[in-house]
Amino acid sequence: MTLIKWSEEGGRVRLGLPSDLDLPMAQPLVDSLRHGFQTGESVTLMADTVERVSTACVQAMLIAAAHATETGRGFAIATPSEALRDTCDDLGLGPWLKQWSQS
Repeated sequence: MTLIKWSEEGGRVRLGLPSDLDLPMAQPLVDSLRHGFQTGESVTLMADTVERVSTACVQAMLIAAAHATETGRGFAIATPSEALRDTCDDLGLGPWLKQWSQS
């Protein structure tokens, strides 16, 4: 069972992220992103409820953004939480997150 909530409409996939994106959530996140890109033309991560995030989960998001760029698909991180912003800042990825964020 995954804690990632899934919805799809008109080729747009939305993944609702859980509050805890710890290391065990990295593989379900990768699987959800992979399935999202197989199903739709764009993937949006709903990240407003994230309270804790591991580096592995941030890496999964980085790979998703790179994949979207390479394949001409849409990718966005909607309303990233303070915890996600702080983690990305700590990793030197603040500008990257800003590039892919939607408010």
